[in-house]
Amino acid sequence: MGKPGKKILIARQRVLELLEAQNACSEWYALRDANPAATFRTIGYLLDFRGEQYVDESREEISEVIYRNPYVASVTQDAGPYATITLNVYGAFFRLVGQAIERPKEGGSPKIGGFKMMGVGPYQGDSLKAQMLALLHEFGHVLDLLPLDFNNVDGKSVQNSLEVLRHCRAEIEAPAKKERIHPLEHQAALPY
Repeated sequence: MGKPGKKILIARQRVLELLEAQNACSEWYALRDANPAATFRTIGYLLDFRGEQYVDESREEISEVIYRNPYVASVTQDAGPYATITLNVYGAFFRLVGQAIERPKEGGSPKIGGFKMMGVGPYQGDSLKAQMLALLHEFGHVLDLLPLDFNNVDGKSVQNSLEVLRHCRAEIEAPAKKERIHPLEHQAALPY
């Protein structure tokens, strides 16, 4: 999966670390799965190269503009172990900005606009925190811990992300654990 695969791998590892530890986040997932880390390890990933590409810009009133980012990720509700999370390569998991497309309220042809910042919850797109929140959100669907929120109807996806943050924000924002390498072991591994 190239560079996208590396980003997935890093975010996946951090989510595994927090699900393996005793904390409010892992306890919340344990409400549906006695060993959430073991189930999370079975999750597969698929890149969607045909996903939404543009930030939709619509005007409700002259002064009110609504932006809707391309979808970030999706998974089958209550899929259980061995589910596959699909990640939109144009979404905020991989990108910080997206090009806007204006869809006039009165109809007519859409117009390409400027670039807009994208994010996942409170986190800027293409950041480890955004990636972790996206994976935890989708994992909530895998376990049927979060209700279905396809296309963010009535803001359900946003509400679900807020629910994940209610239980997992501290762990998402905690610094990554650094593996300690003994200085002599590190030196022995260096080519001379």
